[in-house]
Amino acid sequence: MYAIRGTYWPREGTFFDHDYYRKNHIRLARELLKDRVNYRSMHAEFDQRVLMDGGAELRSPCIFVLVVDSESDVEAFRNFRRAPHALPLREDAKIYTNCVLEWTVAEIVEE
Repeated sequence: MYAIRGTYWPREGTFFDHDYYRKNHIRLARELLKDRVNYRSMHAEFDQRVLMDGGAELRSPCIFVLVVDSESDVEAFRNFRRAPHALPLREDAKIYTNCVLEWTVAEIVEE
């Protein structure tokens, strides 16, 4: 299994509209990914902070997580991100944030 993460990194003057993201952007992502990328689960994590420092410093206002089964599913997501049908997601992002979005992938190991 693999976790694909879209981390929104804050910068000076950061804004992130959590309500818009919850109500609109996640729904749009589900619609556009349907029949294009096989995934186990999709969720968002809000207001990531460092645990050990008392939670004072905001690291990221949002992390999008997509869990997929295989490397071919990861590749399907890469292809999805490059394709024209992902353009509505990129355009929508301008409405709810000015953060820098970084995509990463990691293997999930369960024992």
